Order: sequence, then structure tokens, then C-alpha cells
Amino acid sequence: MFELKPIARHMLLACGGLAGALMLAGPVAAQQTQPPKQEQKLERVTITGSNIRRTDTETVAPVEIITREDIEKTGKATVAEVLRSIPANAGNSYSETFSNSFAPGASGVSLRGLGQKATLVLLNGRRTAGYGFAQNLQDTFVDLNSLPASAIERIEILKDGASAIYGSDAIAGVVNVIMRKDYRGIDVAGSVGFFEGKSDYRASVSAGFGDLGADKFNVFGVLDFYKRDLVMLADTKYGESRDFRDNANGGRNFQSLTGGGTWTGVPGTANANERRAISECAARGGRVVNYAGAVEAGLLLDSAANRAAFNTPSNTWCAKDFNYAFTAIPSTERISGLLRGTVDITPTMQAFLEAGYSQVDSFQKFQEPFFAGTTGLLPTGAGLRPFTYNVTFAPGVAGNPLPGNARYSGVLNDMGTRDTDISSDTLRVLGGLKYSLFGFDAETAAGYSKNEVTATSINRLSKAGVSAAFGVGAGLQPPTPVSTASTYNLDRPSTNSQAVRDSMLIRFPRTATSELQFIDTRASTELGSLPGGAIGLAVGAEYRSEKLKDRPDPRATGGDILGQGITATDGSRNNLALFAEMALPLTRTLEAQLALRNDRYSDFGSALTPKAGLKFRPTPEFLVRANWGRGFRAPTLPEISPSVATFFVGVIDPLNPLGTSQISGVYAGNPDLEPEKSRSTTVGMVFEPSSNTNFSLDWYQITWSNIVGSDSFQSIVNTCAGGVAACDPRVLRDPSTGLIVTVLNNYRNFSSQETSGIDFDFRHRMPTSFGRFTTRLNTTYIDKYEVEGDEFAGRNGFGSIPRWRGFVSVDWEQGAFLLNGRMNYIHSYTQQLLPGSYFVPQDPRFQNGTASAKVASYTTFDLFGRWSVTPKFNVTASIGNIFDKMPPYDPGVSGTFLYDFTQYSPFGRTFRVGASYRFR
Repeated sequence: MFELKPIARHMLLACGGLAGALMLAGPVAAQQTQPPKQEQKLERVTITGSNIRRTDTETVAPVEIITREDIEKTGKATVAEVLRSIPANAGNSYSETFSNSFAPGASGVSLRGLGQKATLVLLNGRRTAGYGFAQNLQDTFVDLNSLPASAIERIEILKDGASAIYGSDAIAGVVNVIMRKDYRGIDVAGSVGFFEGKSDYRASVSAGFGDLGADKFNVFGVLDFYKRDLVMLADTKYGESRDFRDNANGGRNFQSLTGGGTWTGVPGTANANERRAISECAARGGRVVNYAGAVEAGLLLDSAANRAAFNTPSNTWCAKDFNYAFTAIPSTERISGLLRGTVDITPTMQAFLEAGYSQVDSFQKFQEPFFAGTTGLLPTGAGLRPFTYNVTFAPGVAGNPLPGNARYSGVLNDMGTRDTDISSDTLRVLGGLKYSLFGFDAETAAGYSKNEVTATSINRLSKAGVSAAFGVGAGLQPPTPVSTASTYNLDRPSTNSQAVRDSMLIRFPRTATSELQFIDTRASTELGSLPGGAIGLAVGAEYRSEKLKDRPDPRATGGDILGQGITATDGSRNNLALFAEMALPLTRTLEAQLALRNDRYSDFGSALTPKAGLKFRPTPEFLVRANWGRGFRAPTLPEISPSVATFFVGVIDPLNPLGTSQISGVYAGNPDLEPEKSRSTTVGMVFEPSSNTNFSLDWYQITWSNIVGSDSFQSIVNTCAGGVAACDPRVLRDPSTGLIVTVLNNYRNFSSQETSGIDFDFRHRMPTSFGRFTTRLNTTYIDKYEVEGDEFAGRNGFGSIPRWRGFVSVDWEQGAFLLNGRMNYIHSYTQQLLPGSYFVPQDPRFQNGTASAKVASYTTFDLFGRWSVTPKFNVTASIGNIFDKMPPYDPGVSGTFLYDFTQYSPFGRTFRVGASYRFR
């Protein structure tokens, strides 16, 4: 249940009181005499990618600017959706749609497809605390869902490496979210969206008073609220059925042939290949399937044993489509606010204080808990040992219909879905001074930010409770005993009491806290001159302290939760940086940029990063630019600090005659890690033949080395081929059985990547007698995306990396009306993960023709309209994905969702209407 925390209530009251006061004061203020207008002059500003204040906004490095109006015209409800749709966000970008994530409920951005850890996200040019949970166990990032959309003035995207300016993480580029700073009046706005039979709602109020020019102060506040319904995969047009026989490589995949509940014979016995669907299969949403039914349905035979059993026509299975239980889009309720005050102390000194807070609650579902095949962890002297919970039932016990001993495969149908409730609170406070001193324009600030996140797991299985219910004892150890006394009926779940169900279930939290403290000083000035003008100089220093603590529940570390991995991190570090930058106008047409930064971290040492750039403008209409620089990424705290992640993994043990072993894999932090290193180069041009036409073309190349990763668990186990004595010492075996218990794995620096491509951006405005038309084409082409020498551009082997991604938009403005149409495009890519994929039928009888080598391209059309009814009152309407285009089918990337959720949205056609009113 969404409940305002105390700080949120205080901010809500503050913003509401401010809005009320301004509404009352509005008529009086309107009667006051306005001061005479003063002559306008070009203001020096700081553009992302440089610390030097300048009047020329076309910098040496390529920067894309997304304005408030640009955001509005996308028709998207959140900042995360807007950023995920930009062409440079090429792939490997996760959002809350990844419901099986190690970092649930959060959204990030991945420039150049290099992952969220390689893109630096800033707020007003400064860092903020990352999300408490690490994506993919090791990648820390800023949650875009925590940003108040109505407070954003613009977003500047630096599409070039920038470690020499900003330090760590800016390997692929920088996303700098610029908040509004000087605002007067009151704005209220609201909108509602409709999609897949569901809705979302957004409301905001912005209020500010005080004129910095006349009153020498300004106070500004924003309150933003967003709510979205839960959308299950079955709610979407794409996921209403798992029948994909109309798609290349598509079959009718019921997710699991035995998932609804099927009795199976015990391996090694006379009835090993016998199968019987549970008695209440149909009543629980399953489908009883026999030999003929399975052939007709094209069902997946998900194991060798099932394929053998398939040859017995009398057998039946309980097949089930779990789309009703898979979350496509979590429900969410978000409230975020920003308060900022600015005051001119003297003509040369200004003070500012800023406070931001967000509360993001998300809720998602997953299929019911599995019984047979569920893996648990047992604490042993050699570590946490996994075991597969597979109780063997005697004939007649708990509804066993087979004549001999049997095991049960499938979900516990009456337990309800496994749900996760995620609550994330982010606080950011900073204050500082802008001042002039000894000819420098300087700014000094100190700040603190913190993210607290709790993911509460609901309806998980307790090992002690389940063991007691099946009469096998809480100290269950393999091999599992025959159950002769059971209070839980697997065959007829409707007969089970609620008390028994409750005794088997467990609810527990996973919590994490991420903190960041900083103090910095930046100063710029003009130092001497060159033939082209004054030399620009910027210098600065920054100190940061970071902490991350991920705390597992004691019941998880104690082994009482079935089917649950464990993560734990407790790390901290300090960083001191010194940096300098020069803008050298060598001639009237040629400017150079030089930058150097030295970062010293308390945990791994120092990183020195240089950058050099040239900008050549032979005519006012034409500009050529080139940049070269080094970059680095400090190892994240889960990678370098005391941390451990334990989970389940299957390996083939050369010393085990049974072949595949289910073991616990452990990732541990490595204090000896070095920083990742990169080299980035961009070369481009900008041509503006008239005030109405502008286009830019930029080529980029990023070489990234020393990337933190880990050996595969199988490669570690393969060292045992020469015998126990030859085994890697990280392989831990049970001394009594000789079987592998755990494989320890540390992060280390070892891999490399290289990517290159082209960005193209074209804009043209055409005034006519019946309105102004503005056309824009923005696209990115990826020429190379190599990982350890293997090419993945245009493939889905290392995430999906389509070569082309872009959009074309056309605006029409006439008086009070604006209409925008937009076409979005993602190119097709090679299906590289299909061979051997678990979710693609291997039996030739279930293939639909010849397998396609491509995942289809994706083209959608959006329409947005705005009517300014009065200068103060606007109404808007938009239709997203007008033609109801579905994501392309891709079983290789995600067997659960069958499309790539890092690239596409499961929404079909969406509608949104909104209105805003400005009190001035």
C-alpha cells in the first residue's frame, strides 16, 4: 500500500502552502509596476562536457539537448521512457519491465549499448546516489524513476567519453538532467493514459516566487505524482496467448509441459516413464495433454525424460500457460519533489539550497512457487550446499495416482503467485555559493544523497514449513525420503486448509542502502589571449564518499528459503579528484580543448585521464570537430568491497558419472581489482546553411579494456578433468561424497570491448502561410560491437544490438495549435541465441518450416497534439503506437517474455490526454 513517508508529507505541505500563497498573491502582484526592460546580452553558460562558461553553445564535443517541449511531444509519461527511446540508447538498458531482475523496480540508460554502468547520470552537473541494488549483481546505476519529470528544464546528452571532465563511469557518455532553477508563478498539470485495458495517471504542481533580477531571490518548488496499474503479460495483445506459430521459429509454447502439475515415475524404476496430470489440472487453469494433444499443440518437451515418456500414448501431462502470472509492467506509485531557493547575497555572490525527495513503490507478480525441482541451500562446513527438493511419494500418499513411487513436477497451484513489493526512497540535499573571486567565476557546493530500497518477497517456500507439511522433517538431506505422512494434497489442492498453506509460506525483505556525500569547487576565468580570442581556463577539486550496504534476511542466509539466491555487500570508499580544462582559440576559426583529471580512490589507487579536442569553423555555417580522450570506470562496491552473491548454477563435473550437477555458485568481491580503461574518439561536422536548417554527422569509436567480469563456472570445474588434485582450489567438494558443493568465483579484470558507429541528426523548419513545419531525423548506426574479438553488431548474442535505431518527426504549428507525428524504427537483427535455446522446440515435429535467421524490424507511429486554449490553459492528447505494432518475437533473449525487454515495450496502442493551467 502506498503511504507517504514523513519527509514526503512535509514536502507536499510545503509545496501546497507555497502554491496557495502564490494564488492569493497573484492578483496583487499583477497590479505592481513592472521594472523597465534592460538591454539583453549573451549570457555565459556551462554546457555538458565542459566546465568553462561560454556564450557559444556549440561545443567541441557532440551534445544532444532534449527540451521540456521535446519531452512533452513524445507523449510518454516518464523520463525513463523518454531516455530509453533515444537512438543512442542502443541496447542492454534495463527498466522495471525486467521483473526477474537483481535490481527490481528501477530503470537505467545505456548509451552505445555498453550497459548502464558505462553511462554517467548527473543532476545539474553533479552526481547523486545510485540505486541500492546492483543490476546483474555488480553494476551500480542511477534510477531514472526517482527523477521528478515536471522539475526538468532539459536533458543534455553528451555522446562522448568524458572521464577527464567528470571522472568515473563516463565511458559511453553522460546524461545530465538539468532541473528548473528560477521560476515564478504556479503551474498545475495532469494527464491520464490508457493501454491494454489499464491506466496510468500523472499530476504535478510547480510554484515559485521572487525575481532574482528585481527581488534578489527566488524560491521554487515542484511536486510530481505518478500512478500506473499492474499489467500482466496475459493483459497484452502480444502475450494473450503463447501460440507463436505465425512467427519465424515460433511454436505453441505453454512454458512448461509439466508446469501445471504432473506425477512422474522415479528414475531407475519400472514406472520411470509414466506421467499423469493432476486431477485438478483443468480447474487450476491447466490443460490435460496426451500424445495426440501434444502433437497438435506443438508443445515443448522440456527434458530428456519427458521426450522418452512422450512415446507412451497413455501418458498425460498438465500443461499450463503462465502468462497470467508473468508481470509485463509492474504497478507503481511515485511521488517526488524538489525545493530550491536562490538568493543574491552581494552583486558578486549568490547562495543556493536544494532538496529533492522521491518515493517509488512498485509491485510485481511471478508464477506460483515450484515444488519439485526447487533448489534450496543447506549450511555445511564447506559452505551453502544446494539440494533439489524432490520428495518421493509412496503409492496413494497425497493423491499419487501411479502404481509405484512417484514424484511431483510443477507449481503448488493453490499458493498464489510469488509477488515482490519494492519500496525505494531517495533523498538529495545540497547547498552552495556562486561567486566571483580574483577574476574567477566560481561555484562551491556540498551535498548528500541517499537511496534506501526494500524488496519484500511474498509467497516464497519455507524449507522447514514445506518439510513439515510433507512429513519429511525440517532437516531434509539428499537423498530425499519417501513421504508417508502428508498434510498437503498435491493432486487436489482445493482440499488443503489455509492453515497448512500458511505454514509452508514465508515472507521476507531484502534491503539495501546507497549513500553519497560530496564537496566540490569549480572556477573558470579568461587567462590571456590567442589570435582567436581569450583563453578559457577552468580548475576544480572534488571529494566524494560512497557507501553501499545490501543486507540479506537471516532466514535466507540460514537456508530456510527455497529457490532463493542471496546477495550481500558492505563497502565504502573515498575519492579525491583534481581537474583542469583549457579552451584555446588558436585562430578565429580554430579552437582547441585540453582537459586533465586525476582521481585518487581509497580502494584501488589513482586514475589519470586526459582529453583533447578541436573545433574548426571555417565559415559561420560549417563546423568540424574532433575529440580524443581516455576514460575509466572505478570498480563498483559490489565488485571490489566485501561482498558475496550466492545462487544456483548447473555444471558438468568431469568426476561425476551422473554428469550435470546442481551447485551453489558464489561471486565475491575482489580488493585487488584495477579500474577499467577506455579510449574514445569522435569526429564530426555540423552544417547550418540557414537559420531554418541544421544537420550534424558524428563518427564515434570506443575501446574499452580491463573490464571487470568473472570466469564461467564451467571453465573452473573443467580443471578437474585431470583428477581431484588438478582441480582449481575454488572448487569445493563434500569430503564424504566427493561431489561439488560450491564453486567460488571472484571478479577480475580480463575482458575487452570495442564499438563504433555514426550519429546523424537533421532538423529543418519551413515557415508557410498556413503554419510552420519542423522536420527532424535522428538516427544512430552501429558499425562495430566487438566483445573479446567476436562481432555482435546486428546480433543478439551479447544483448540485442540492432545496427540501426532512430526516428523521424514532423511538427506543424499554427497559432494556438501544435501537431507532431513521429515514426520510430529499430532495425532487424540476427537471431544468434536460437540454436539450443531451452524455449525452442528441439523435436523436428514441432518446428514450423525453416528457421529464420532474423528477428524482425520494429516500426511504430506516434501522434501528439496540443491546443493552447488561452495563453494560460493548454490541453494535450496523444496516441502512441497508432497501428498497434507488437514487439518482434525473440525466444532467444527471454524465454519468459519471448521478446527483448531491453529494446521494446509490450504495450500496443496507447492513449493519453492531459491539461495544464498556469497562474501568473
